Amino acid sequence: MRPLARGMGPTLFLAFSVAAVPVLVASGVLIERQARRSLEAELGRRVESLAAAVSAGLPEETWQLLFALAPGDEETRAARLLRSRLARLAAAAGAERIEIWTPAGRVALDQDGALPIGSPAPRAGLMGRELEAALQAGTTASTPLFRSANGRLVKIGVAPIGAGRGSGSSGAREALGLVVVSAPSTSLGGVAAMRRTLLLTGGAGWVLFLLTAVWLARGTTRRIRDLTAAALAIERGDLETPVATGGEDEIGILAGALDRMRVAVQVRERQLRAMVGGVAHEIRNPLGGLSLYAEMLARDAGLTEKQHQWAERILGEALRLERVVSDFLVYARPERPRLQAVDLGALVAETAQNAALGLDWHGDLMLAPGPQTTACDPDHVRQILLNLLRNAMQAAGPSGSVRVTGEVQAEALELRVEDSGPGVPELERERVFEPFFSSKADGAGLGLSIARRLCDLGQIGLRLETSPLGGARFVLRFPRRPVAAGGSDTL
Repeated sequence: MRPLARGMGPTLFLAFSVAAVPVLVASGVLIERQARRSLEAELGRRVESLAAAVSAGLPEETWQLLFALAPGDEETRAARLLRSRLARLAAAAGAERIEIWTPAGRVALDQDGALPIGSPAPRAGLMGRELEAALQAGTTASTPLFRSANGRLVKIGVAPIGAGRGSGSSGAREALGLVVVSAPSTSLGGVAAMRRTLLLTGGAGWVLFLLTAVWLARGTTRRIRDLTAAALAIERGDLETPVATGGEDEIGILAGALDRMRVAVQVRERQLRAMVGGVAHEIRNPLGGLSLYAEMLARDAGLTEKQHQWAERILGEALRLERVVSDFLVYARPERPRLQAVDLGALVAETAQNAALGLDWHGDLMLAPGPQTTACDPDHVRQILLNLLRNAMQAAGPSGSVRVTGEVQAEALELRVEDSGPGVPELERERVFEPFFSSKADGAGLGLSIARRLCDLGQIGLRLETSPLGGARFVLRFPRRPVAAGGSDTL
């Protein structure tokens, strides 16, 4: 009996998990990155607009006055008034800082006096591209997002002061200086919060997805396992137990088709059994008379020696045909096994004596299964052992060796029937259990087929191996299973 496949549920679960994790992670990362880029670009446009508004909001005279301040003029009345005006502009625009730089990259003034006039402008060395755009091209520019000293994400916008068309030889008026505006990224803090929310939501969704995957995988594999068990039961010959359909999906449709197949096979098997019974009856009636007349003829003292041999041969062939009919009935119409607690050691010893009868076999028979009790149908196992032992004795020859051993395992008991014969050729190993296949001239080819059929009905494993004695070894594997309280149970 082939075992049920048990790896499908974990496989489906792993497939769902592997598919879910990248999708959830990638979705969260892409959404967060896109939102971050959009908000950062919007913040860049905002600080550039603020810097341009400050540059255009003060008259040129005021700028001339501001750039006329020299180092040490920080506390003059003009410096204080200009700083106050920059502070009001920063507060009104929501900027963090407003600084005024000279074209040479030095501080002309800031909103709170934190930077001395004429000192090197902070971060000027890192803003070469932005300063070049403002001073040479006369356009606004903004820096990439960075984290300030107080830990806030800020962006700096730069706009030229006083740049435009002039009367110089180049046709363009150089910028008086630069407006540098720093603005915090409050929206990007929301993006970080959104990222955490996405991760939490994605994690919760992943857990929900996995729970759904577990539920689907268990439900699907359970139904497939039940369907597989039903198919194996039909293969063993159990045509009485209906197949549970359970649903109108693909699995339910397949289960319904399997049950209809079971019913059709059951009907055909009943018809076959009736036909086999009728044919056997029609054969046995004249065969019984033929055997009786042949036996009476063989006892007739008036026959010559040659005629006695002919009569004995007719009787022998009639008896052989009787056995073939009996074997055919056993194969075509086996009874359902009834489980009982059976001592396999005693059953082997009893069957071994009957196996040698009529075979003219006088070889070496070794029985060492030991007292091993298991649940099985004693009549079925007796027939199985009889067929295997007779097959082994015939293969070993009149003076060969046949050995029966047993082994107790964790989940089963095993019996091994082996012989010292020539073994089974590799090309015939797949066919030895087929009905009517035999390598013996006088064999009907039903012994091993009957053994296989009874093993399938009783859920007993049967496999063919090579024996250390040189011939074949047939291994019977009896699963450990309880017997009903009454001492007998129908399988």
